[in-house]
Amino acid sequence: MNNIDNLLLEAMNAEVKAKEFYTNASSRAQSQAGKKFFQELADFENHHYEKVKEIIDSRNKGAKFEPLKSRPELKEIKSEVKGEFEPNKDEIADVLTLGIRAEKEAQERYTAIANKLDDPEGKDIFQNLAEDERRHHDLLEAQYYHISNKGTIIWE
Repeated sequence: MNNIDNLLLEAMNAEVKAKEFYTNASSRAQSQAGKKFFQELADFENHHYEKVKEIIDSRNKGAKFEPLKSRPELKEIKSEVKGEFEPNKDEIADVLTLGIRAEKEAQERYTAIANKLDDPEGKDIFQNLAEDERRHHDLLEAQYYHISNKGTIIWE
């Protein structure tokens, strides 16, 4: 197993932790929109885990890297959509703050790894992971704005 595969194993472990974090957040939310939002993020992290596992498996078989596909089911938040009031808004705001920080750190970590790699395939893998983490970060920030300013979760 080479260095890139070891880094990918670390990425898989991070995705498991992120899934657990969002699954826990889903159970803390009291609104259905909040529960759905966090569960979809947990599902997305699980998708990342499975995709990274597939990348490791395919690399071990000598196959070429296939970029991670964007998940269209994680929609952009539309601010004009009426949100659902979240009774547990303060705790959810705290959860979102932790999530925002974690997604930003993951994005920075994957970008730093990509920048250090000479292997074009490894660089592409980690750049794709960093981009997905950026999308998560942006979604969480938008939700944080709504929960902090309006007490609502915006998620269809």
